[in-house]
Amino acid sequence: MGKDERGKHEQSRGPLSPHLILQRTSKQHVREGVPVIERGEGVRIFDEDGHSYLDLTAGNTRPVHVGYGRREIAQAVYDQIMKLPYFTPMRFANRPASDLADALAEVAPGGIDHFTFVCDGSEAVETAIKLARHYHVSRGDLQRHKVISRRGAYHGVTGGALRALGTVNAMRQIMEPLAPGTVFVDSPYCYRCPLHLSYPECGIACARDIERFIEFEGPSQVSALIAEPIQQGFGAYRPPKEYWRIVREICDRHGVLLIVDEVICGFGRTGRWFAIEHFDVEPDIMTMAKGISSGYVPLGGVGCTARVWEPIDTFQHLHTYGNHPVSCAAALKNLEIIRAEDLIRRSEEMGAYFLEQMKPLESNPIVGEVRGTGLWTAVDLTTDGATRALFPMERMDSLVRRGREKGIILKYMGPSLEFAPPLIITREDIDAGIEQIEACLREEAEEMGLG
Repeated sequence: MGKDERGKHEQSRGPLSPHLILQRTSKQHVREGVPVIERGEGVRIFDEDGHSYLDLTAGNTRPVHVGYGRREIAQAVYDQIMKLPYFTPMRFANRPASDLADALAEVAPGGIDHFTFVCDGSEAVETAIKLARHYHVSRGDLQRHKVISRRGAYHGVTGGALRALGTVNAMRQIMEPLAPGTVFVDSPYCYRCPLHLSYPECGIACARDIERFIEFEGPSQVSALIAEPIQQGFGAYRPPKEYWRIVREICDRHGVLLIVDEVICGFGRTGRWFAIEHFDVEPDIMTMAKGISSGYVPLGGVGCTARVWEPIDTFQHLHTYGNHPVSCAAALKNLEIIRAEDLIRRSEEMGAYFLEQMKPLESNPIVGEVRGTGLWTAVDLTTDGATRALFPMERMDSLVRRGREKGIILKYMGPSLEFAPPLIITREDIDAGIEQIEACLREEAEEMGLG
């Protein structure tokens, strides 16, 4: 494990405070010891003991697109705090929020050109669902309240966002019963097709089947369909090229708004400003967060087309920290960096290199499939390549621990190890990371008797 070469860090400052509640972290993990991260530089983070880690997850939840230690963002935050730290988003405006809306209108897909800002991706999803409902009510379609989501989807953890959570896990189960009105359809997961079909002979049945669900629920009651362009729940899973065109046509036929969730995919993660651009489809509403500020300050947002916004007189929605001037100032500087350093193109190029270097991992007996788009890649794991049997979840935790011991930060989503490094990552960093990933997978396979 690497040490901080500058030797500025003393040994651990003692145990964590017993008063701190960590989120989505078991007490067993706390007893085993969690790293206390002290600082970051570029694509590396350092804990209190001075250990250095190559961060292949951009902060584990993937927001840190421009890397750690950007003084220009810190300066933008400081300047805005000194000028105006806060004022309400209701009946007053501020210049950073207005400028950010203009900046996003220049890069957003299709006709997305109206924006409002909240604190994170979960709030953005909830806001988008509310906005869709406002659109229908404003047009007199009072019955349209149902939302279609997908099994395997992740759209956040607030009450409204949990409505669309398509994974069976404690975050949803503990909070049930949830608000009614969500319908779940199958996801395009060709490696383990939920419909037990094979592409392309399947005719993209997972997309076409959405129409059957809409017709069963009653088109006059369905408000919106929400989905990620490239899905995180199975590990950076990109659907077949025909999928999104079919979904768009079905939504149009039945007057259903299409909400594209770009919270993870947006701002260059997949080698485009927004992942839906890979599919030549235009959404009605779009959520965003994470890369919008590179995680330097909390920020999420929702964009919609003029068609959606036009019938709405007043958006009956209010967050205290909506359109926050400091967060918007940080986002503006972040977008400036992304443009100046051409990080969208860099993500595409480095992502292609990352994927190329990962492909040999498929020779490992526990690797089923390697895939990725831009700097968002994944290794889908299995205990049997022929049957594509699911990999044990406890072994995923083991792989993450192995990575940390070797000085790399790993994470998993479902049955896959997932990689989403800062967009500034270099070939040298990728090579170093792949070497350690290969070692982790080899050691795990050997321990399982599959080596």
